Amino acid sequence: MKLNTKVNLFSMLLTSVILIGSFTGIYYLYKEFAFSTEAEQLQARANELTTAISALDTTDGIDSIFGAFLPTDGAIFVYDSDGNQIKRLQKTSEKIDYKLDPAQHYTEKTIRDIPHIALAAPIILPDDEIAEAKLIQPLPTITENMNRLLIILVLMTLVALIPIYLASQLFVRLIVKPVQQLTTTMEKNIQQSSYEQIPVRKQSNDEFAQMATTYNHLMAQLEDAHDKQQQFVGNASHELKTPLTVIESYTKLLKRRGTQDAKITEEALEAILKETTNMKAMIEQMLALAKTNEMTKIQMTTFALQPFIEQIVQSIKAAYHREILVNIPDVEITTDEAKLKQLLFIFIDNARKYSDDIIKIHASVKNDLHISIQDFGVGIPEEDLPNLFHRFYRVDKDRNRKTGGTGIGLSIAKELADRLNAEVSIDSELGKGTTVLLIVPLAGGAQHES
Repeated sequence: MKLNTKVNLFSMLLTSVILIGSFTGIYYLYKEFAFSTEAEQLQARANELTTAISALDTTDGIDSIFGAFLPTDGAIFVYDSDGNQIKRLQKTSEKIDYKLDPAQHYTEKTIRDIPHIALAAPIILPDDEIAEAKLIQPLPTITENMNRLLIILVLMTLVALIPIYLASQLFVRLIVKPVQQLTTTMEKNIQQSSYEQIPVRKQSNDEFAQMATTYNHLMAQLEDAHDKQQQFVGNASHELKTPLTVIESYTKLLKRRGTQDAKITEEALEAILKETTNMKAMIEQMLALAKTNEMTKIQMTTFALQPFIEQIVQSIKAAYHREILVNIPDVEITTDEAKLKQLLFIFIDNARKYSDDIIKIHASVKNDLHISIQDFGVGIPEEDLPNLFHRFYRVDKDRNRKTGGTGIGLSIAKELADRLNAEVSIDSELGKGTTVLLIVPLAGGAQHES
C-alpha cells in the first residue's frame, strides 16, 4: 500500500472516529438535557398543584384544580396513604400508568414509541389526609427533536468528510512529493552513477528542506570522496609505475647478462634497492594518508611544549646527524598530542630533506600556538607554492627521486592540520630557503615560568 493511500485512509478513519464520537456525545447530552428540562417543568407543575390543593378548605372544586394541572395528553393519579388509588385523571383513553423508580428523581419509560416521564409529589387533602399525586407527562416532541438532531449530525459528518478528504489530499502532496522527489533522484543516481542533488527552496526551513539539504550534503561528500578516490588511484598507479619500471628494467638486465659484470650487478642492485625503498615509503605514506581521511576523534591532552618538540628534534638528529636549533618556551598546551607530533615531524623531515644547512624551530604561545620551521636550502619557486599540498605534486621530480620524496607528505600534513583546525602557510625563496608557519588553536592550557 502506497504512502498516500495510507495517509488518506488513516486521516479519514481517524476523523470519522472523532466526529462520530463527538456527535454521539452531543446526541446523548442533548437527550439528557431535554429530559432533565421536562422533568424540572413537571416538578414545578407538581409543586404548584400541591400548593393549590393545600389551600382548599373543602373537596368542592378539587377535580377542577387537578384538571388545571393535568399535563398535556398526560395523567394524574392520586393515592392515599395505604397506596390505594383514590383519583385518576387522564385526557386519553389509553392506559399510560407505570411504576416509579424510588431511587430516581423521575422515571422515564417509552410507551408506544413515545417517551414518558413520571414523578410523585406529596399533597395534603382538605380533610388533612396525606396523599401522593403521580404526574405522567408524554414527550412526543423530544422524539421528533432527537430524530432531527440525528439526521443533522449524520449530514454534518458526511459534509465534514469532504473538506477533510481534500485537506488530507493536500497534506499527502506536501509529504509525498518531497519523498517521491528524493526517491526519484536516488534511483537516477544509482542508475547513472551520478551525484545529482535536490533543489531546495531558500525560504523553506521545515523538516523536508532539512532532509533535502542533508541529502545534498551527503551527495556532495560522496562526489568529493569519489573524485578523491579516482585521483588517488590514478596518481598512485602513475607513481608506482615508475619504480616498478626501473625494477623491471634492471631485473631484465641482470637476467640477460647475468652477474658476470660486477659493476652492472652492483648498479642494478642499488637501483632496485633504492626504488624498492622509495616504493615502500610511498605505500606507507599512502596508507597514512588514507588513515587521515578517516573521521578520527580529536583526543585533547595537556602537555609541556618544550620536551615535546625536543623529543621530535632529538630523534631526527640521531637518525640523520643534522644540526637543528630550537627556541621553545616552557609552557603547557592543550591539543591533540599525537596529531601535532606527526604534523611537526613531516615539516621538520621536509626541511631536513631539502636543506644541508641548519634548521631553526621557533615557537610561541599566546591565544594560539605559533611554530615556525625554517631551513636554508634550495627553496621553492613561487608558482609552485599554491600546489604544494596537492597529492603527488612535486616541485622537481628528479630532486624528489634523490631525496626519496613521494609528493604525499604535505598532503598528509594538510589533512592533519584540518583535523586540528590549524592554519599552515609556507614562505619560500629560491636559493635562500623555506619557512613553514603553523598556527594551532588551543583548547586551554596554562603558561608558567621555569
